[in-house]
Amino acid sequence: MTDKILTIDIGNSNINIGLFKEDTIRTLNLGTRPLKDRAFYEGVLSEFLGDDQPAGGVMSSVVPSHDGLFYELLKAFSGEDPVVVTHSINTGLIFDVAEPEGIGADRIANAVAACSRINGSLVVVDLGTATTITVVDRERRLCGGVIMPGVEMMCVALNRQTGKLPLVMPVFLPGPLGKDTKSSIISGVVYGTAGAVDRLLDEMSVMLGEIRTVLTGGNAPLIKGLLKREYIYIPELTLTGLRIIFEKNRG
Repeated sequence: MTDKILTIDIGNSNINIGLFKEDTIRTLNLGTRPLKDRAFYEGVLSEFLGDDQPAGGVMSSVVPSHDGLFYELLKAFSGEDPVVVTHSINTGLIFDVAEPEGIGADRIANAVAACSRINGSLVVVDLGTATTITVVDRERRLCGGVIMPGVEMMCVALNRQTGKLPLVMPVFLPGPLGKDTKSSIISGVVYGTAGAVDRLLDEMSVMLGEIRTVLTGGNAPLIKGLLKREYIYIPELTLTGLRIIFEKNRG
């Protein structure tokens, strides 16, 4: 394994940065918006890295407006062109979907990391800005998945598309039966998300047989205790996948 790999995942809500030193990782989380100037991120990365000099860099992004700046930052801090995750580079996956170019780079990284832990068919549930489910069969074919609104997105939609419902963020977990408007909204989006994930995984297991579930994403701590299926929870799944993809392409 190449020592000291700088990994950056640019998501819709957060920019997750990780420095791998052999098998250990140090992480930093930034808000995605608004996009700040280069000097700001240079200062943040300099402080984050300290005396550590990355030997290489790799990035995934679902926010095209940020790609150029972070590509140049990775190049400046690692001294070489970074690996940019797409379906067309070496990932070890076979893309059995109609539009492989439409698969998010974060979902690719998640699938690669999950495959490094599980031999058989698997699903990755990423509970982030959107809730995504990505399916990989035992032959390492990424054969499809599901995209649905994330928890916060549901809360925002209820507020914006109605006249009276307040904007409520799920900072606490009520029971399944809400006792007022706020708790009713939170119960609906949280238990509804858990129920949707369970149902979708049941349907996928009918198609694929036995499947293992890997859980990640910023909303996973809120949802994971409500799921009925067994799962492996890996908070740094995307960054781990980026490191593995770097090794496949540059290691």
